[in-house]
Amino acid sequence: MNKTLLTTLLATLGTGLAAPAVADSFPAAPITIVVPMAAGGPTDTAARAIQQAMGTALGQSVVIENKAGAAGLIAMNFVRRAKPDGYTLGVASATTHAIAPNIYTEAPYDSVKDFSFVGALITAPGVLVVAPSVAPKCDMQAFLKNLKANPDKYSYGSAGAGSLSHLNGARFLQATGTNMLHVPYRGLSNAMNDLYAGQVHAVFDNVSSAMTHIKSGKVCALAVQAPSRLDSLPDVPTYVELGLPELNKPTWYGIVGPAGMPKERVQALNRALNKALASPEVASLYERQGVAAAAGSADDFAGKVASERQMWADTTARMKFEKFSVK
Repeated sequence: MNKTLLTTLLATLGTGLAAPAVADSFPAAPITIVVPMAAGGPTDTAARAIQQAMGTALGQSVVIENKAGAAGLIAMNFVRRAKPDGYTLGVASATTHAIAPNIYTEAPYDSVKDFSFVGALITAPGVLVVAPSVAPKCDMQAFLKNLKANPDKYSYGSAGAGSLSHLNGARFLQATGTNMLHVPYRGLSNAMNDLYAGQVHAVFDNVSSAMTHIKSGKVCALAVQAPSRLDSLPDVPTYVELGLPELNKPTWYGIVGPAGMPKERVQALNRALNKALASPEVASLYERQGVAAAAGSADDFAGKVASERQMWADTTARMKFEKFSVK
């Protein structure tokens, strides 16, 4: 063989052997985001808001799949059991990942160990609304004075036992040293109807769903869970302003996948999620919903989930909450 040709061939072979592995082409197929609630609701709307922008950032379609039922446990268990390749994700929430482990005797998943955490999606400020008769001039101090003077007279409605609205009420009572009877309903709309009718005296709702009622003047908004006063409710103080910083915890939603997802894919998904959340169109849609984009790192989101799960563990322990069976 010609010496020059042999030298060239050996050099080519050496280059080929030393070449690095082909870069991960993720994603090479559409990404599915499982929403644990029915289509058309706030959780579904929050997920669909990022669908196009996140897909553009990834160079692949993002598909939304609704799996409602069992307070989100069905959807999250589906995500937990999916192949950890980054193609199946889910919308986690304070309900599915912080509250559920503390109110069910045998939750079908460990909300920390069984998931990879991609990033936060939105924060949704809560609001305490009450009947005007129990809070003259819509003043928190007047409301607390009434509760302390009449510990067996007042009640609050919730979306059901173990719901976020129920447990937010329990935390409020613990923090203020007051008492109200808890009245569970099938959904917050029913609780709000009875607030109008005077059957209950308070409801711990989300700003997005309570705004119409507040603007009607038929209920008083006493406090919001938010970093600062909301532009939409400039006269309503935050819990921090009222000396109750431990209650200033807006609810949250984020994106998770099955445990064991490759770190590079988690990072790729986090970058795409944050890029979508930075989109003016997405920010505008969230503002109209009364929620806020919550971009951040995957590690920060994982830490938040673990921290909030412990917070609700402490809350349910203090209230001696009797856990439900999943069955």
